[in-house]
Amino acid sequence: MVIDCFRINERPEIPITVVDIVKEKSIEVNALIDTGFSGFLLLPNSLYSKVNTVELDESFWRTYATLNGIVKTKVAKAKIKIGKIELESFIESPVLGRDLTLIGRELLKKISVEIKKGKEICVDDP
Repeated sequence: MVIDCFRINERPEIPITVVDIVKEKSIEVNALIDTGFSGFLLLPNSLYSKVNTVELDESFWRTYATLNGIVKTKVAKAKIKIGKIELESFIESPVLGRDLTLIGRELLKKISVEIKKGKEICVDDP
């Protein structure tokens, strides 16, 4: 069952609300779908710092091998809202590196996404 559809332009982005699970503060982001990113939701540090109250210990931070080298990310628990779907998940932010907002495979595994002729993205009930 289709929950929500979002119009897209040239980039396959999904509007996402990220909620700090302690402070209940939220931010709105447009996350680029990146099936090459194996993580959850990657945020620039300027946004991550607004919703990272439940940041995990450094031993739980993740490391990725990219075309530009090794990238280490901080990890925090957060509530993710995509349309009418709400999930408890993780957000990540690079310790050093580019400011990108990406939705990766770990989060994409929890929802069904269909890109319809490059005009809209529909999200189905998980």
